[in-house]
Formats: sequence, C-alpha cells, structure tokens
Amino acid sequence: MILAPLADAARYHALHPRFPRAFAWLAEHGATIPDGRHKIDGDDLFAIVESGTTRDAAVARLESHLVYLDIQVNLLHGERMGWAPVQGLTFDDPFVEGRDIAFFKDRPHQDVLVAKDHFVIFYPEDGHMPLLHPAGQPVPYRKIVLKVRI
Repeated sequence: MILAPLADAARYHALHPRFPRAFAWLAEHGATIPDGRHKIDGDDLFAIVESGTTRDAAVARLESHLVYLDIQVNLLHGERMGWAPVQGLTFDDPFVEGRDIAFFKDRPHQDVLVAKDHFVIFYPEDGHMPLLHPAGQPVPYRKIVLKVRI
C-alpha cells in the first residue's frame, strides 16, 4: 500500500509502466469527469468514478483483487480506509472466474485517512476496506478508482 498526495504522483511513475498514463489522465479529467466507467487504455487501464456517502465499518468487508491494482483517489472531504495483508485472511466470498474481487471475513489491522487530493495504491497483497466514515459520521465522497492491469 502507498499513500501520497496527488502533487507527488510523478514519484510513483516508475512503479508500473501504466502509471504515467493513469496519472496523466487523472490530471486532465479528474475534476470534471462524470460518474461511471471510463476507458483509458482498453481493459488494461480504466477509471471508475463514483460519488456517494461514506459507510460504517460494521457493514463493510475487506476486499482484494488479482488482475488489477487500484489507485484510489479522493476528490472530496476525507475517507478512512481499512488495511490488512491478504496473507492469512479468511475468505468470505472468494475469487471466481470472471470477477476480480474477493471479500474477507477479517477486520482491518489498521486504518488510514485518505485526505482530499490524496491517493492510495492497493496491490493484490493489500486487503482494503474503502469508503469508511472519516470521523465516525457519514460524509459525501467523490472518488476515482483507476484500475491498472498488473
């Protein structure tokens, strides 16, 4: 897991060959793009833009992905995210063919606050629980999840 301000995104370009294009697309479209799925480079790189209200951790589950890593970008207020290493977690809803998400029964080992204009990168080994209330109370959120094929 990596947590950083968007202003520092260029520091992470070398971590994956698709990161420069992902962050360039974000800089060009991030603030104005409507909610929904947006292709950037076919199925190798796309964005999911969503808005809503944060949720209580009691109703959330840790998740992870195998085919794509996530670059989750917070555009409004703050958002708390739970994190735990996938190794040793117990599946609640395992991976199935054609679906790049699994859910776990376990609770996060730690929480991180992702402030406005910050991003977090989750790799397959990072169980994550996004969209949690940042201070115990619901707040509106707007975020972009860049899905980068590994």
